[in-house]
Amino acid sequence: MVRFVLLGTGSSDLYPSPWCGCEYCANARESEEREWRHFSCALLFPDVLIDCPPDLPHSALRAQVELYKVRHLLVTHSHHDHFSTDPLLLRRSVQWAQRTPRKDMLPLPELQPLTVYGNAKVVEKCRAFLKEVGGKYDLKIEVQKLKPFEPLKLDERTKIHPVLAEHTRDEDALLFVLERDEFAIFYATDTGWLPDETFDYLRQFALDLVVADATFGLAPATDEHMNLEQVRKLRERLLCEGILKESGQFVATHFSPHWTPPHRLLAPSLQQDGIIAGHDGLWIVLETKGTGDQGLGTGNSDA
Repeated sequence: MVRFVLLGTGSSDLYPSPWCGCEYCANARESEEREWRHFSCALLFPDVLIDCPPDLPHSALRAQVELYKVRHLLVTHSHHDHFSTDPLLLRRSVQWAQRTPRKDMLPLPELQPLTVYGNAKVVEKCRAFLKEVGGKYDLKIEVQKLKPFEPLKLDERTKIHPVLAEHTRDEDALLFVLERDEFAIFYATDTGWLPDETFDYLRQFALDLVVADATFGLAPATDEHMNLEQVRKLRERLLCEGILKESGQFVATHFSPHWTPPHRLLAPSLQQDGIIAGHDGLWIVLETKGTGDQGLGTGNSDA
C-alpha cells in the first residue's frame, strides 16, 4: 500500500484570497472548511514532501501528518508559495527543547536529517538560509541539486524523476514522477501545457496517479498554468497514449479562487469527466490488485 496526501490545493492567491471580495472568495469565507485551500503541497506518506510553502505547518496539522518523519523534500521551483524557508526554521524547536528540558520530560528523539532537492535557484536559496542560521542552529539539512530527466534513487523503495514544467523562464521549474514499490505517481504543478520532451519522457511509465495543475479554472489558460479544459485534455492524452493506466486516478489541484467554482460545485462537474477535484487533506490510497480497490479519504495517517 502507498498513501499520498494533498496537504494544500490552492494557488498563490490562497482560496479564499484574503484581499479579494469576488463572488467565489466571499462564498468560500462563509462555507465549510473544505472550501478553504492552503498553498499547494503534497506528501508521499510518510517521508517524501513535495514543496514547502509558508503555511505548511498549518496544512500538515489539518491533515494530521507528522513532518518530523519527512526525510526528503522535493521542491518544484523557488517561488515563495512553493518554497519558503520559514517552516524549515521550526526544526530548531527540538534543539531548544533539548537545551532546556523540564524535570519530568522524557528524552526527546533526535532531529533526523532532511535533504532538500531542487533546481539551481532552490539550492541557492536554501544554502543562503542555512548559512544565515548556521551559527545558531544545526538544522541537519543537506541540499542536492536536481537536473531535469535525471532520475534519483531516494531509498530501496523510492525513485524520483524530475521532469520539466512549462512555468517560468528564469529557472527550470520541475514536476516529479515518484516511483514507490510498483506504483508511479506524477505530480504536475505549477505548469502550463507540458513540453514535448516531458511527454516523451513520461511514455516509459504506466501511471497509477496524476495530480495536475488547474489554476485558471474556467478562465483561459496561460503558458504558465493550465485551466480545467486543459486538465481534461491532459487526462485524455495520457490515457490514449497508455501513460495513465485505465484504472489510474486523475486529480486536479492548485486552484485559484477568482476563476474556480467552489468545491461543492466543482467536484461533481469534474467527476463526470473522470477527474477528482482535489481538496486539502485528501488522502489517496494505492493498493496492489487483489488487496483492495484504490481509494480516497480525508482521514489521518491511519486511514
